[in-house]
Amino acid sequence: MQQEIRIGVIALTDSAPFVVAQKMGFFEAEHLSVELVRQPSWATLRDKLAYGEIDAAHMLSPMAIALQLGLGGSPKKDVLAPLVLNRSGNAITVSKPLAALIAGLVEGETLGSKLRAAKSREERSMVFGTVFPFSMHTLQLRRWLRSNDVDPDQDVRFEVVPPVRMVASLQAGLIDAFCVGEPYNSLAVNEGLGTIVATSNSLWPKAPEKVLGCTRAWASENPVALSGLIKALRHACNWLEGGVENRSKAAGWLSTSDYVNLPGSVLEMALLATIKGGADPFIQFDGAELTEDQRPMFESLVVETLALTNARPSDAIQFDSGLRPFGF
Repeated sequence: MQQEIRIGVIALTDSAPFVVAQKMGFFEAEHLSVELVRQPSWATLRDKLAYGEIDAAHMLSPMAIALQLGLGGSPKKDVLAPLVLNRSGNAITVSKPLAALIAGLVEGETLGSKLRAAKSREERSMVFGTVFPFSMHTLQLRRWLRSNDVDPDQDVRFEVVPPVRMVASLQAGLIDAFCVGEPYNSLAVNEGLGTIVATSNSLWPKAPEKVLGCTRAWASENPVALSGLIKALRHACNWLEGGVENRSKAAGWLSTSDYVNLPGSVLEMALLATIKGGADPFIQFDGAELTEDQRPMFESLVVETLALTNARPSDAIQFDSGLRPFGF
C-alpha cells in the first residue's frame, strides 16, 4: 500500500529532484504516492507546512532556522531538514540602468558612494528584490552589496517578490535588481531586461540552498515514509549529477505547465552550466548525508540568519536550536 504525501514546491529549476523522483518512479519504488503542490510564494509554502496543509516542502535553508526559532513573525515550529537538495543556483541580476551605472564608475567611486550621493539629493533609494526575508538570496544580496561599499540597511531598500514575479517587477521598474534562483535570471537576460553581476557560488561557495523540510511531528508520525522520501530524493539528486543527458531530460520535464512553464532552453542555461558563461555546473545537486565537517557552514548560516532580525546576539540555547533542524 502506498502512503500519500503532499509536497509543496516553488516553480524553480532547483525543484528538479522532486520532479525527477516523480517522473523516474523513485517515489513509487519507495511505496509513496506523492502530489507536488506548486506554491505561489515562499511565505505561503512556509505557512502551509507549519499548519499541516502540506506534509513536506522544497524549503529555503534559512527558512528552516526561521521556523525553528519563530523569527520575523514566522510561526514557531519544531522542524527537520534532513537533506540538502542543492548547493548554489542563485544569481544577482541588475537592471540595464544599474548595470550602466556600475560600468561607468571611475577611480575613487563605488556603487555605495554613488547611491549615497543620490540619496543626499533626495532621489529615491534603489530597490533590491529578494524572494523571502530569511533566504540565501537575502544573505547573498547583502554580501554582494557590502562588497560594493553599500550598506544594505541604509543605502538601499529590500522588497520581497515571489520568484515568478521577479522579471515582471524588473521590467515594470518596481525593483532595480534582484537575487533569485533560476530560471528567472536567465529569463531576464534572454528578454534583454537585465545583466547578471554575480552568482551564488562566487558569494558563498557550496552553501546549502534548498533542503527537504518537514515538521518534526510529521517525521515522528511517519518515519517509514520520511525514510523513503529521503531515499527517493537522494536517488534523484544522484541521477541529476549523472551527466548532460540527464539534465537535458530534466529541463524538458520542468518546462511543462505542471512545473515551471518556461522554455526548456531557458532551464538548460542553469542545468547545463551556460549561465554567465560558466564551465562548472551552476547548480550542484546534493542529497548526501550531513556530516560533522559541514557544521561550521551551518553555524555561519545560523549566525547570519539571526543577524537579519537586528536582535541582540543569540544565547547558546537559541544558537543550538537554530542548528537543530539540520541534525547538529
